[in-house]
Amino acid sequence: MQGDLSTILVAIDSVETLLESAWKSWPYILSILISGGGLLFSFLAFKEAGKAKSAAKEAGQTVKIATITIELSEISQKLDKLLPKINFNEARDLLTEISRRLRRLVSPYADDEGLERNVQALLDSLSSARTSLNNVKPEGASIETDAPYAVYYAIQNEFSDINDCIADLLGLFEMKNLDNGGHNVKQQT
Repeated sequence: MQGDLSTILVAIDSVETLLESAWKSWPYILSILISGGGLLFSFLAFKEAGKAKSAAKEAGQTVKIATITIELSEISQKLDKLLPKINFNEARDLLTEISRRLRRLVSPYADDEGLERNVQALLDSLSSARTSLNNVKPEGASIETDAPYAVYYAIQNEFSDINDCIADLLGLFEMKNLDNGGHNVKQQT
């Protein structure tokens, strides 16, 4: 037992001597410096990757908003071309198309602090247009032949309101795009 203890003490002493000499050797010091440098560069690369991820998200948001503004502009141009000779079926199809497209575009922003009131105004205008159009729905003797421009006059104000809401949203989305996707957009009244 005594011999085992002395063997262990000799082994510990030789490890201590080896470590003391290792700390004083240049290759050991150089390997520690290189390892520390590698650790530092790994940490810096990790931080840069986080910044790159954030920049990619902002770029994606910018592209998404740009796409939305293009689609809103197309819908607005379509509404600008509303003709007085429009019949009920054409008006219904147009309203259905723009309603579907607008709802798809703005629904992700319904709870956005800077856009929620404008999105709700647009949805209200779409609902009002649907009601106005249903009020001139032809039944029996066609209202379209009795009053040829009845459909146009019934929906022109509501379609104009929809177009105004689209213009407001276009401005807000463009501002949001200038803010690099930030959510600090001021709400227009």
